[in-house]
Amino acid sequence: MVVKSFDNEVVEHRLEVVGVNPIPNSARTMSSRKILIFWAMASASALTPIVGLELYNMGIPFATIAIVLALLIGIIPAGLVAEMGRQIPVPSLVVSRKTYGFMTSGAYSLVFTFLNLGFFGLNDTVGAAIISGLTHSNIIIWYVIMGIVQVVLVLFGAKWLEYFFRYSAPVLIVSYIILAYFLLTSYKINFSLLMHPIGAFTWGGALNFLLGFSILAWSYKISTQTRFGYPYSDKDSASKRFRYFISSPVGIMIPVLLMGLIGLVGNSVDPNTGWNIAVLTFPGLHGLFGIVVFIAALGVSLAIIHTNAMNLYPATADLLAALQPVFRKKANEKLAQPIATILLGTGGIILAIGGILAHIETFIDTLAAIIFPFTFILIFDWFVHLRHTTKMGDYYSIPKSIFMNFRVDALIPALIGTVIAIFGIGPYDFIFNYFPEALFGSLIGLLIYIVVYYGYTSRHINTGESYSENINYADFETD
Repeated sequence: MVVKSFDNEVVEHRLEVVGVNPIPNSARTMSSRKILIFWAMASASALTPIVGLELYNMGIPFATIAIVLALLIGIIPAGLVAEMGRQIPVPSLVVSRKTYGFMTSGAYSLVFTFLNLGFFGLNDTVGAAIISGLTHSNIIIWYVIMGIVQVVLVLFGAKWLEYFFRYSAPVLIVSYIILAYFLLTSYKINFSLLMHPIGAFTWGGALNFLLGFSILAWSYKISTQTRFGYPYSDKDSASKRFRYFISSPVGIMIPVLLMGLIGLVGNSVDPNTGWNIAVLTFPGLHGLFGIVVFIAALGVSLAIIHTNAMNLYPATADLLAALQPVFRKKANEKLAQPIATILLGTGGIILAIGGILAHIETFIDTLAAIIFPFTFILIFDWFVHLRHTTKMGDYYSIPKSIFMNFRVDALIPALIGTVIAIFGIGPYDFIFNYFPEALFGSLIGLLIYIVVYYGYTSRHINTGESYSENINYADFETD
Protein backbone atom coordinates (compact mmCIF):
# COMPACT_ATOMS: atom_id res chain seq x y z
CA MET A 1 0.00 0.00 0.00
CA VAL A 2 1.38 3.39 -1.03
CA VAL A 3 0.81 5.97 1.67
CA LYS A 4 0.68 9.65 0.80
CA SER A 5 2.86 12.10 2.71
CA PHE A 6 1.40 15.51 3.48
CA ASP A 7 2.65 19.01 2.89
CA ASN A 8 1.79 21.50 5.65
CA GLU A 9 1.50 24.45 3.27
CA VAL A 10 -2.06 25.75 2.91
CA VAL A 11 -1.19 28.89 0.96
CA GLU A 12 1.61 29.57 -1.48
CA HIS A 13 2.11 32.85 -3.36
CA ARG A 14 -1.16 33.98 -1.69
CA LEU A 15 -3.16 31.26 -3.48
CA GLU A 16 -4.61 28.32 -1.57
CA VAL A 17 -2.83 25.16 -2.68
CA VAL A 18 -3.72 22.63 0.03
CA GLY A 19 -6.33 21.00 -2.19
CA VAL A 20 -7.98 18.11 -0.37
CA ASN A 21 -5.04 17.32 1.88
CA PRO A 22 -5.51 17.60 5.67
CA ILE A 23 -5.44 21.09 7.17
CA PRO A 24 -2.60 21.39 9.72
CA ASN A 25 -3.57 22.47 13.22
CA SER A 26 -1.69 25.75 12.77
CA ALA A 27 -4.25 26.83 10.16
CA ARG A 28 -7.32 25.64 12.08
CA THR A 29 -8.33 28.86 13.81
CA MET A 30 -11.94 29.52 12.75
CA SER A 31 -14.37 30.04 15.62
CA SER A 32 -17.98 28.86 15.65
CA ARG A 33 -19.13 32.48 15.29
CA LYS A 34 -17.06 32.93 12.14
CA ILE A 35 -18.40 29.66 10.76
CA LEU A 36 -21.99 30.79 11.40
CA ILE A 37 -21.35 34.09 9.58
CA PHE A 38 -19.58 32.24 6.78
CA TRP A 39 -22.49 29.90 6.10
CA ALA A 40 -25.10 32.62 6.55
CA MET A 41 -23.38 34.69 3.89
CA ALA A 42 -22.88 31.64 1.67
CA SER A 43 -26.61 30.91 1.93
CA ALA A 44 -27.66 34.55 1.50
CA SER A 45 -27.79 34.57 -2.26
CA ALA A 46 -29.80 36.85 -4.49
CA LEU A 47 -31.35 33.56 -5.59
CA THR A 48 -32.46 32.69 -2.03
CA PRO A 49 -35.69 34.79 -2.15
CA ILE A 50 -36.93 32.35 -4.81
CA VAL A 51 -37.94 30.28 -1.78
CA GLY A 52 -40.78 32.80 -1.46
CA LEU A 53 -41.88 32.03 -5.00
CA GLU A 54 -41.80 28.27 -4.40
CA LEU A 55 -43.69 28.54 -1.09
CA TYR A 56 -46.00 31.37 -2.13
CA ASN A 57 -49.19 29.29 -2.08
CA MET A 58 -48.55 28.36 1.57
CA GLY A 59 -48.85 31.92 2.83
CA ILE A 60 -46.53 33.46 5.41
CA PRO A 61 -47.43 31.33 8.50
CA PHE A 62 -47.22 27.93 6.81
CA ALA A 63 -44.13 28.95 4.80
CA THR A 64 -42.43 29.92 8.07
CA ILE A 65 -43.38 26.58 9.64
CA ALA A 66 -42.03 24.72 6.60
CA ILE A 67 -38.65 26.49 6.83
CA VAL A 68 -38.38 25.77 10.56
CA LEU A 69 -39.28 22.12 9.94
CA ALA A 70 -36.56 21.93 7.27
CA LEU A 71 -34.04 23.21 9.84
CA LEU A 72 -35.17 20.64 12.41
CA ILE A 73 -34.92 17.83 9.83
CA GLY A 74 -31.48 18.86 8.62
CA ILE A 75 -29.78 20.15 11.76
CA ILE A 76 -28.52 16.75 12.96
CA PRO A 77 -27.03 15.57 9.62
CA ALA A 78 -25.53 19.01 8.98
CA GLY A 79 -24.19 19.26 12.53
CA LEU A 80 -22.58 15.83 12.30
CA VAL A 81 -20.80 16.75 9.07
CA ALA A 82 -19.62 19.94 10.77
CA GLU A 83 -18.15 17.81 13.58
CA MET A 84 -16.60 15.50 10.99
CA GLY A 85 -14.64 18.46 9.61
CA ARG A 86 -13.33 19.34 13.06
CA GLN A 87 -12.36 15.76 13.92
CA ILE A 88 -10.99 14.82 10.50
CA PRO A 89 -9.79 18.04 8.80
CA VAL A 90 -10.47 16.91 5.24
CA PRO A 91 -13.49 17.33 2.90
CA SER A 92 -16.27 14.77 3.33
CA LEU A 93 -15.61 13.36 -0.14
CA VAL A 94 -12.18 12.29 1.09
CA VAL A 95 -13.76 10.61 4.12
CA SER A 96 -16.19 8.85 1.76
CA ARG A 97 -13.27 6.98 0.19
CA LYS A 98 -13.45 4.57 3.11
CA THR A 99 -17.24 4.27 3.04
CA TYR A 100 -17.84 3.93 -0.71
CA GLY A 101 -14.41 2.87 -1.89
CA PHE A 102 -11.68 5.02 -3.38
CA MET A 103 -12.84 4.85 -7.00
CA THR A 104 -16.57 5.02 -6.24
CA SER A 105 -15.97 8.10 -4.12
CA GLY A 106 -14.04 9.59 -7.02
CA ALA A 107 -17.03 9.03 -9.30
CA TYR A 108 -19.35 10.70 -6.79
CA SER A 109 -16.89 13.58 -6.58
CA LEU A 110 -17.19 14.17 -10.31
CA VAL A 111 -21.00 14.10 -10.11
CA PHE A 112 -21.02 16.57 -7.23
CA THR A 113 -18.62 18.80 -9.14
CA PHE A 114 -21.22 19.28 -11.86
CA LEU A 115 -24.05 19.73 -9.33
CA ASN A 116 -22.09 22.56 -7.72
CA LEU A 117 -21.54 24.09 -11.15
CA GLY A 118 -25.30 23.99 -11.64
CA PHE A 119 -25.77 26.10 -8.51
CA PHE A 120 -23.00 28.40 -9.73
CA GLY A 121 -24.87 28.89 -13.00
CA LEU A 122 -28.18 29.55 -11.21
CA ASN A 123 -26.69 32.27 -9.02
CA ASP A 124 -24.62 33.79 -11.80
CA THR A 125 -27.82 34.15 -13.82
CA VAL A 126 -29.64 36.06 -11.06
CA GLY A 127 -26.66 38.30 -10.27
CA ALA A 128 -26.12 39.17 -13.91
CA ALA A 129 -29.84 39.94 -14.28
CA ILE A 130 -29.67 42.43 -11.39
CA ILE A 131 -26.70 44.39 -12.73
CA SER A 132 -27.83 44.15 -16.35
CA GLY A 133 -31.23 45.57 -15.36
CA LEU A 134 -29.68 48.38 -13.35
CA THR A 135 -27.22 49.38 -16.07
CA HIS A 136 -29.42 48.53 -19.09
CA SER A 137 -26.53 46.60 -20.60
CA ASN A 138 -26.03 43.21 -22.24
CA ILE A 139 -26.58 40.44 -19.67
CA ILE A 140 -23.95 38.19 -21.28
CA ILE A 141 -21.25 40.67 -20.30
CA TRP A 142 -22.30 40.40 -16.64
CA TYR A 143 -22.43 36.61 -16.73
CA VAL A 144 -18.72 36.75 -17.56
CA ILE A 145 -17.69 39.64 -15.30
CA MET A 146 -19.43 38.27 -12.21
CA GLY A 147 -18.07 34.81 -12.91
CA ILE A 148 -14.52 36.14 -13.13
CA VAL A 149 -14.86 38.06 -9.83
CA GLN A 150 -16.02 34.88 -8.08
CA VAL A 151 -13.19 32.80 -9.56
CA VAL A 152 -10.56 35.30 -8.42
CA LEU A 153 -11.95 35.31 -4.88
CA VAL A 154 -11.98 31.51 -4.65
CA LEU A 155 -8.38 31.35 -5.87
CA PHE A 156 -7.31 32.95 -2.58
CA GLY A 157 -9.04 30.20 -0.60
CA ALA A 158 -11.02 29.72 2.60
CA LYS A 159 -9.13 32.27 4.69
CA TRP A 160 -9.85 35.18 2.36
CA LEU A 161 -13.36 33.94 1.64
CA GLU A 162 -14.10 34.18 5.36
CA TYR A 163 -12.68 37.72 5.48
CA PHE A 164 -14.75 38.77 2.48
CA PHE A 165 -17.94 37.21 3.86
CA ARG A 166 -17.46 38.75 7.31
CA TYR A 167 -16.72 42.31 6.21
CA SER A 168 -19.22 42.45 3.36
CA ALA A 169 -22.03 41.01 5.52
CA PRO A 170 -23.14 44.45 6.85
CA VAL A 171 -23.36 45.80 3.28
CA LEU A 172 -25.56 42.90 2.22
CA ILE A 173 -27.81 43.13 5.29
CA VAL A 174 -28.29 46.90 4.97
CA SER A 175 -28.99 46.54 1.24
CA TYR A 176 -31.77 44.01 1.82
CA ILE A 177 -33.24 46.09 4.65
CA ILE A 178 -33.40 49.13 2.35
CA LEU A 179 -35.04 47.19 -0.48
CA ALA A 180 -37.48 45.49 1.90
CA TYR A 181 -38.41 48.89 3.36
CA PHE A 182 -39.17 50.37 -0.06
CA LEU A 183 -41.07 47.22 -1.03
CA LEU A 184 -43.34 47.64 2.00
CA THR A 185 -43.78 51.41 1.59
CA SER A 186 -44.01 51.68 -2.20
CA TYR A 187 -46.58 48.93 -2.70
CA LYS A 188 -49.86 48.23 -0.98
CA ILE A 189 -49.29 44.72 0.40
CA ASN A 190 -52.37 42.64 1.11
CA PHE A 191 -51.09 40.97 4.28
CA SER A 192 -54.54 39.63 5.14
CA LEU A 193 -54.27 37.53 1.97
CA LEU A 194 -50.70 36.41 2.72
CA MET A 195 -51.57 35.24 6.23
CA HIS A 196 -53.57 32.33 4.79
CA PRO A 197 -52.88 29.65 2.14
CA ILE A 198 -53.23 31.24 -1.28
CA GLY A 199 -53.39 28.16 -3.50
CA ALA A 200 -52.73 24.44 -3.68
CA PHE A 201 -49.57 23.08 -2.03
CA THR A 202 -48.23 19.94 -0.36
CA TRP A 203 -46.03 19.78 2.72
CA GLY A 204 -43.96 17.04 1.15
CA GLY A 205 -43.25 19.07 -1.96
CA ALA A 206 -42.40 22.20 0.01
CA LEU A 207 -40.00 20.37 2.34
CA ASN A 208 -38.43 18.49 -0.57
CA PHE A 209 -37.61 21.79 -2.27
CA LEU A 210 -36.35 23.44 0.93
CA LEU A 211 -34.09 20.56 1.90
CA GLY A 212 -32.72 20.26 -1.63
CA PHE A 213 -32.26 23.99 -2.02
CA SER A 214 -30.63 24.61 1.33
CA ILE A 215 -29.65 22.62 4.38
CA LEU A 216 -29.30 19.03 3.15
CA ALA A 217 -27.93 20.05 -0.24
CA TRP A 218 -25.21 22.02 1.58
CA SER A 219 -24.57 19.43 4.28
CA TYR A 220 -21.87 17.36 2.60
CA LYS A 221 -19.98 20.61 1.83
CA ILE A 222 -19.93 21.81 5.43
CA SER A 223 -16.77 19.94 6.42
CA THR A 224 -14.93 21.69 3.57
CA GLN A 225 -15.11 24.79 5.78
CA THR A 226 -15.27 23.42 9.32
CA ARG A 227 -11.94 21.65 8.74
CA PHE A 228 -10.52 25.16 9.30
CA GLY A 229 -12.28 25.35 12.69
CA TYR A 230 -10.44 24.86 15.97
CA PRO A 231 -9.52 21.17 16.30
CA TYR A 232 -11.97 18.95 18.13
CA SER A 233 -10.88 17.93 21.61
CA ASP A 234 -12.33 15.69 24.29
CA LYS A 235 -11.62 18.59 26.64
CA ASP A 236 -14.02 20.91 24.83
CA SER A 237 -16.91 22.15 26.94
CA ALA A 238 -20.43 21.02 26.06
CA SER A 239 -21.37 24.58 25.09
CA LYS A 240 -18.40 24.86 22.71
CA ARG A 241 -19.31 21.59 21.00
CA PHE A 242 -22.93 22.68 20.74
CA ARG A 243 -21.97 26.01 19.14
CA TYR A 244 -19.83 24.30 16.53
CA PHE A 245 -22.57 21.72 15.95
CA ILE A 246 -25.34 24.23 15.19
CA SER A 247 -23.36 27.11 13.68
CA SER A 248 -23.37 25.76 10.11
CA PRO A 249 -27.02 24.58 9.83
CA VAL A 250 -28.41 27.63 11.64
CA GLY A 251 -26.23 29.91 9.51
CA ILE A 252 -27.59 28.28 6.35
CA MET A 253 -31.26 28.53 7.35
CA ILE A 254 -31.42 32.09 8.75
CA PRO A 255 -31.19 33.68 5.26
CA VAL A 256 -33.60 31.09 3.86
CA LEU A 257 -36.20 32.19 6.42
CA LEU A 258 -35.71 35.96 6.21
CA MET A 259 -35.06 36.26 2.47
CA GLY A 260 -37.67 33.63 1.64
CA LEU A 261 -40.35 35.70 3.40
CA ILE A 262 -39.16 38.83 1.60
CA GLY A 263 -39.41 36.94 -1.68
CA LEU A 264 -42.92 35.77 -0.80
CA VAL A 265 -44.08 39.33 -0.16
CA GLY A 266 -42.36 40.55 -3.33
CA ASN A 267 -44.04 37.84 -5.35
CA SER A 268 -47.43 39.17 -4.24
CA VAL A 269 -46.82 42.47 -6.06
CA ASP A 270 -45.24 40.99 -9.19
CA PRO A 271 -45.81 37.29 -9.87
CA ASN A 272 -43.14 37.21 -12.58
CA THR A 273 -39.95 38.58 -11.00
CA GLY A 274 -41.19 40.13 -7.75
CA TRP A 275 -39.41 37.53 -5.61
CA ASN A 276 -36.12 39.10 -6.78
CA ILE A 277 -36.67 42.49 -5.14
CA ALA A 278 -33.38 43.82 -6.49
CA VAL A 279 -34.95 44.05 -9.96
CA LEU A 280 -38.30 45.49 -8.84
CA THR A 281 -39.20 49.00 -9.91
CA PHE A 282 -40.45 51.06 -7.00
CA PRO A 283 -43.13 53.54 -8.12
CA GLY A 284 -42.68 57.14 -7.05
CA LEU A 285 -39.00 56.86 -6.13
CA HIS A 286 -36.81 59.46 -7.84
CA GLY A 287 -33.77 61.56 -7.10
CA LEU A 288 -31.94 60.64 -3.92
CA PHE A 289 -34.26 57.73 -3.13
CA GLY A 290 -33.72 56.32 -6.60
CA ILE A 291 -29.96 56.47 -6.07
CA VAL A 292 -30.30 54.72 -2.70
CA VAL A 293 -32.31 51.89 -4.30
CA PHE A 294 -29.72 51.60 -7.10
CA ILE A 295 -26.86 51.30 -4.60
CA ALA A 296 -28.82 48.80 -2.47
CA ALA A 297 -29.49 46.64 -5.53
CA LEU A 298 -25.77 46.66 -6.29
CA GLY A 299 -25.14 45.64 -2.67
CA VAL A 300 -27.45 42.68 -3.13
CA SER A 301 -25.23 41.51 -5.98
CA LEU A 302 -22.64 40.77 -3.29
CA ALA A 303 -24.90 37.89 -2.29
CA ILE A 304 -24.20 36.22 -5.61
CA ILE A 305 -20.47 36.38 -4.99
CA HIS A 306 -20.96 34.98 -1.47
CA THR A 307 -22.96 31.97 -2.54
CA ASN A 308 -21.13 31.21 -5.73
CA ALA A 309 -17.81 31.29 -3.93
CA MET A 310 -19.17 28.46 -1.79
CA ASN A 311 -20.41 26.64 -4.87
CA LEU A 312 -17.13 26.95 -6.71
CA TYR A 313 -14.88 26.27 -3.70
CA PRO A 314 -16.46 22.86 -2.90
CA ALA A 315 -16.68 22.09 -6.62
CA THR A 316 -12.91 22.49 -6.79
CA ALA A 317 -12.49 20.25 -3.74
CA ASP A 318 -14.84 17.67 -5.30
CA LEU A 319 -12.89 17.61 -8.55
CA LEU A 320 -9.55 17.36 -6.76
CA ALA A 321 -10.87 14.53 -4.59
CA ALA A 322 -11.64 12.64 -7.79
CA LEU A 323 -8.37 13.45 -9.57
CA GLN A 324 -5.89 13.44 -6.69
CA PRO A 325 -4.37 10.02 -7.63
CA VAL A 326 -3.27 11.63 -10.92
CA PHE A 327 -1.03 14.10 -9.13
CA ARG A 328 1.95 12.10 -7.99
CA LYS A 329 4.35 15.05 -7.74
CA LYS A 330 3.71 17.68 -5.09
CA ALA A 331 4.55 20.54 -7.46
CA ASN A 332 1.85 19.41 -9.86
CA GLU A 333 -0.66 18.98 -7.06
CA LYS A 334 -0.10 22.53 -5.90
CA LEU A 335 -1.04 23.76 -9.37
CA ALA A 336 -4.15 21.60 -9.40
CA GLN A 337 -6.35 23.73 -7.13
CA PRO A 338 -5.89 27.08 -8.97
CA ILE A 339 -6.25 25.45 -12.40
CA ALA A 340 -9.37 23.50 -11.37
CA THR A 341 -10.95 26.68 -9.94
CA ILE A 342 -10.46 28.56 -13.22
CA LEU A 343 -11.78 25.72 -15.38
CA LEU A 344 -14.82 25.07 -13.19
CA GLY A 345 -15.66 28.78 -12.94
CA THR A 346 -15.65 28.91 -16.73
CA GLY A 347 -18.03 25.94 -16.80
CA GLY A 348 -20.41 27.69 -14.38
CA ILE A 349 -20.49 30.78 -16.60
CA ILE A 350 -21.37 28.60 -19.60
CA LEU A 351 -24.27 27.03 -17.67
CA ALA A 352 -25.57 30.51 -16.79
CA ILE A 353 -25.47 31.56 -20.43
CA GLY A 354 -27.22 28.29 -21.34
CA GLY A 355 -30.27 29.23 -19.22
CA ILE A 356 -30.10 26.80 -16.30
CA LEU A 357 -32.45 29.01 -14.19
CA ALA A 358 -35.38 27.84 -16.32
CA HIS A 359 -34.81 24.30 -15.00
CA ILE A 360 -34.34 25.07 -11.30
CA GLU A 361 -37.02 22.70 -9.92
CA THR A 362 -35.77 19.73 -11.95
CA PHE A 363 -32.20 20.55 -10.96
CA ILE A 364 -33.02 20.79 -7.23
CA ASP A 365 -34.98 17.51 -7.25
CA THR A 366 -32.14 15.67 -9.04
CA LEU A 367 -29.53 17.16 -6.71
CA ALA A 368 -31.49 16.06 -3.62
CA ALA A 369 -32.02 12.55 -4.98
CA ILE A 370 -28.27 12.02 -5.43
CA ILE A 371 -26.80 13.92 -2.49
CA PHE A 372 -29.16 12.90 0.34
CA PRO A 373 -28.66 9.09 0.25
CA PHE A 374 -24.90 9.54 -0.22
CA THR A 375 -24.67 11.90 2.77
CA PHE A 376 -26.82 9.86 5.16
CA ILE A 377 -24.84 6.65 4.63
CA LEU A 378 -21.52 8.50 4.91
CA ILE A 379 -22.57 10.14 8.19
CA PHE A 380 -23.64 6.82 9.69
CA ASP A 381 -20.41 5.09 8.67
CA TRP A 382 -18.28 7.92 10.01
CA PHE A 383 -20.21 8.16 13.29
CA VAL A 384 -20.24 4.44 14.16
CA HIS A 385 -16.94 3.36 12.62
CA LEU A 386 -14.50 5.68 10.85
CA ARG A 387 -14.05 8.30 13.55
CA HIS A 388 -12.97 5.60 16.00
CA THR A 389 -10.66 3.53 13.82
CA THR A 390 -9.29 5.30 10.75
CA LYS A 391 -6.02 7.19 10.60
CA MET A 392 -5.48 10.19 8.35
CA GLY A 393 -3.22 8.43 5.90
CA ASP A 394 -5.79 5.74 5.19
CA TYR A 395 -7.99 8.23 3.36
CA TYR A 396 -5.20 8.81 0.85
CA SER A 397 -4.03 5.22 0.36
CA ILE A 398 -5.39 3.57 -2.79
CA PRO A 399 -6.55 0.03 -1.90
CA LYS A 400 -5.29 -2.89 -3.95
CA SER A 401 -8.53 -4.90 -3.84
CA ILE A 402 -11.38 -4.20 -6.26
CA PHE A 403 -13.97 -4.42 -3.47
CA MET A 404 -12.31 -1.70 -1.37
CA ASN A 405 -12.26 0.56 -4.44
CA PHE A 406 -15.93 -0.15 -5.20
CA ARG A 407 -17.76 -0.72 -1.92
CA VAL A 408 -20.99 -2.24 -3.22
CA ASP A 409 -22.22 -2.70 0.37
CA ALA A 410 -22.59 1.10 0.58
CA LEU A 411 -23.09 1.94 -3.10
CA ILE A 412 -26.12 -0.29 -3.71
CA PRO A 413 -28.15 1.10 -0.76
CA ALA A 414 -27.26 4.64 -1.87
CA LEU A 415 -28.40 3.90 -5.43
CA ILE A 416 -31.64 2.35 -4.17
CA GLY A 417 -32.30 5.51 -2.17
CA THR A 418 -31.60 7.64 -5.26
CA VAL A 419 -33.92 5.56 -7.46
CA ILE A 420 -36.77 5.90 -4.93
CA ALA A 421 -36.11 9.63 -4.60
CA ILE A 422 -36.38 10.05 -8.38
CA PHE A 423 -39.07 7.55 -9.39
CA GLY A 424 -41.07 7.19 -6.17
CA ILE A 425 -42.86 4.05 -5.00
CA GLY A 426 -45.69 3.72 -7.51
CA PRO A 427 -49.18 3.42 -6.00
CA TYR A 428 -47.92 4.72 -2.64
CA ASP A 429 -46.61 8.02 -3.98
CA PHE A 430 -49.44 9.81 -2.18
CA ILE A 431 -47.32 9.79 0.98
CA PHE A 432 -45.03 12.32 -0.69
CA ASN A 433 -47.79 14.87 -0.30
CA TYR A 434 -46.86 14.84 3.38
CA PHE A 435 -43.26 13.58 3.49
CA PRO A 436 -40.36 14.78 1.29
CA GLU A 437 -39.58 12.20 -1.38
CA ALA A 438 -35.81 12.65 -1.40
CA LEU A 439 -35.66 12.28 2.38
CA PHE A 440 -37.82 9.14 2.21
CA GLY A 441 -35.51 7.55 -0.37
CA SER A 442 -32.49 8.49 1.72
CA LEU A 443 -33.89 6.90 4.86
CA ILE A 444 -34.73 3.69 2.98
CA GLY A 445 -31.19 3.58 1.57
CA LEU A 446 -29.77 4.22 5.04
CA LEU A 447 -31.88 1.47 6.64
CA ILE A 448 -30.72 -1.02 4.00
CA TYR A 449 -27.11 -0.01 4.64
CA ILE A 450 -27.54 -0.40 8.42
CA VAL A 451 -28.83 -3.94 7.92
CA VAL A 452 -25.92 -4.74 5.59
CA TYR A 453 -23.44 -3.06 7.94
CA TYR A 454 -24.36 -5.03 11.03
CA GLY A 455 -25.09 -8.22 9.13
CA TYR A 456 -21.97 -8.32 6.99
CA THR A 457 -19.69 -5.27 6.73
CA SER A 458 -18.75 -4.85 10.39
CA ARG A 459 -17.87 -8.54 10.74
CA HIS A 460 -16.20 -9.32 7.41
CA ILE A 461 -14.68 -6.06 6.21
CA ASN A 462 -14.05 -3.50 8.95
CA THR A 463 -12.48 -6.07 11.27
CA GLY A 464 -10.04 -7.06 8.56
CA GLU A 465 -8.86 -3.55 7.73
CA SER A 466 -5.25 -2.71 8.45
CA TYR A 467 -4.15 0.85 8.94
CA SER A 468 -0.86 2.41 7.97
CA GLU A 469 1.21 3.74 10.84
CA ASN A 470 4.29 5.08 9.04
CA ILE A 471 3.17 8.74 8.96
CA ASN A 472 3.56 11.32 11.68
CA TYR A 473 -0.01 12.47 12.21
CA ALA A 474 0.77 14.87 15.04
CA ASP A 475 0.10 18.03 13.02
CA PHE A 476 -3.27 16.81 11.76
CA GLU A 477 -4.88 14.61 14.41
CA THR A 478 -7.11 15.85 17.22
CA ASP A 479 -7.38 14.59 20.76
